[in-house]
Amino acid sequence: MFLALLGVPAAAPPLCRAPPTWPAQFVIVQRKIPDDDSGNATTTTYYDWKRQANLIVITPDNNETDVLWDLELGSHHSFYFFPSRRSCKTMTFPVGMLRPDWLANATCLGPRQLNGRATIAWTKVDFITYYADAVTLEPVSWYFHTMKARFDTIYYAPGQQIEDAAHFLPPEYCSSQAGAAPPVAVSHGVPNA
Repeated sequence: MFLALLGVPAAAPPLCRAPPTWPAQFVIVQRKIPDDDSGNATTTTYYDWKRQANLIVITPDNNETDVLWDLELGSHHSFYFFPSRRSCKTMTFPVGMLRPDWLANATCLGPRQLNGRATIAWTKVDFITYYADAVTLEPVSWYFHTMKARFDTIYYAPGQQIEDAAHFLPPEYCSSQAGAAPPVAVSHGVPNA
């Protein structure tokens, strides 16, 4: 600030830098905005590397009672379930849960203005474009290419944990439904549930 008073410009953030590494635990709330008219949603993510669990709760604007829970485990199993319907789809993924440094080999796209903030953008394997604050590297938004939807951050709490760790366990109806059909293996993306 002293330099600014003297008329010396402050140093600008670098054009590209190492991509962010996620904290071991965090909670993030985002607005899901698809490219088409399929409907916006509020998405809350509870990421916990220590417990090897990542829970994403997606509440659609047009039906707040039909909430999708996406539970991703370090065991490479994911459970997509609707508590209101007691329905569940089990899937396996070769990647499993994203590691905190999952952006390590991303391609830097450089600075971008997004939602009124200076960001640095990275892209990875035609899967995601990730925007982080140019100074703090906190997540501002990300865009999933195959899903054709953007997720804008409205709340981010690094270090915050899920209130009830029991939410990192799939409900009993996932076990009974999973027993009837083997998990479906996919390379990436969210199934149509």
